[in-house]
Amino acid sequence: MGFQTFLSVKNTGYAGGIMVAYREDRLQISMISKEEQFIHLKVNNNLGDAWLLTVVYASPHERLKRLMWESIRKIAATINQPWLVVGYFNDIVCASEKKGGGQVSVHKCNVFRENMEDYYLLDLGASGPKFTWRGPIFHGGQRIFERLDRALSNEEWKLKFANCQVRVLTRVEFSDHHPIMITLNNNSFERCPKTFHFESA
Repeated sequence: MGFQTFLSVKNTGYAGGIMVAYREDRLQISMISKEEQFIHLKVNNNLGDAWLLTVVYASPHERLKRLMWESIRKIAATINQPWLVVGYFNDIVCASEKKGGGQVSVHKCNVFRENMEDYYLLDLGASGPKFTWRGPIFHGGQRIFERLDRALSNEEWKLKFANCQVRVLTRVEFSDHHPIMITLNNNSFERCPKTFHFESA
């Protein structure tokens, strides 16, 4: 895919796993810390812009997810520059972010929202499909759809990249998640010409 190097957190069996791939001629990325559910990085571009990036893959188990947020709390206490937190949080903030299945847990929604507020994180929103994950087909052909993936940032990052765009892309057949694309859309980033590709399929 044209990336030169990557940083990663190994998966546990068929679960989890995080990979951050990048091109060294565009970005310099250094790892600050990593745990099973996230990787915390410092990002620099060639023009001297720097910010912090935390990529999340949250566990479905509430106890492990709580441990992840406790670790992120320690990181948040040290933040003094732009910070972007992105990934699979395995939680929703309100009932409208779920379709189908059982009743939404108001308590779980409140806990997720409180975590965001405690760490001064803003939801950057998204355009495209409303739900980022779909569950398996249950009896009667019904599925559960939820918005489990998102991009959050602190106010400093949002101000630095005021024109950023978050888009939920089309889901590919082998995945139950939609990919998310974040375009910084900042003049400080060099724009490269798009290459035409043709795939015979």
